[in-house]
Amino acid sequence: MNHLLVATDLSDRSERAQRRATLLARRHGLAIRLVYVIDTDQPAALIESQRDQVSTILQRLARTIETSDGISCSTDVRTAGSIEVGIQSSLSDDTRLIVLGSHRKRPFRDLFLGGTSERIIAHAERPVLVVQGPPIEDYRRVLLTTDLSAGSREAADQLASQSLIADASVTVLHVAGSLERSATASNQATDAGQEKMLAHAQAVAADALDRLVTESNLGMVAQRVEADPRPVAATILEVAEREGSDLIVLAPRQRTGVETFLRYSVTTRMLNASPVDLLVL
Repeated sequence: MNHLLVATDLSDRSERAQRRATLLARRHGLAIRLVYVIDTDQPAALIESQRDQVSTILQRLARTIETSDGISCSTDVRTAGSIEVGIQSSLSDDTRLIVLGSHRKRPFRDLFLGGTSERIIAHAERPVLVVQGPPIEDYRRVLLTTDLSAGSREAADQLASQSLIADASVTVLHVAGSLERSATASNQATDAGQEKMLAHAQAVAADALDRLVTESNLGMVAQRVEADPRPVAATILEVAEREGSDLIVLAPRQRTGVETFLRYSVTTRMLNASPVDLLVL
């Protein structure tokens, strides 16, 4: 049976992820698997003690979900050198989606190692849903971001095949003209020159976005091109607020690895700043 894998550390953040997974599972006839990863970098006696305690808690939680929500729920306690490796080892062919709690912000540690959510996303072979806020109802307004690449076209089709957002209205967004990767262009352009560049970028992107949507399996969706020199993540968040979006979809997944000393990817910025849930394809 297809299932949602809920990565949990038994925190309040994980509880929100579990509740969102329960909403999705009940609506779409899916099962839930609760996965807890124990760090192997500790004495064996502590690992076994922790395994016993966590197994008891997860089994009790699974029974509650089955009894109260009528959803099949299994548990899996893994030992691994890192959370992302443990989650990866728990995936199966029936895993449809990985569900995580919101990004835990630890700036100094994340600078060198990356946040837990970021590392799981970088290694995962399934879409990852990061639950940022308390789940109240099904998703109603989805904002799908695209960079107009071949990868984002594939992601659009992947999203279309996800019945998890079947009843939501979808807006496809492309941000054109961002100068965050071109400091030279930003410094040299006059106000008039910048406006001209933005207008040209917007026109070109609008045609490309229309082709992408037409050739995809998305069906009837709204299209929006925002010409904005600011960082892409800032523009996405502003549009999401204006649209009243309750889910932002980021695609394609940026597999740059966790070794990068400074990460300025859209995904990383959104994990740290988005007030609404994120689906990373």
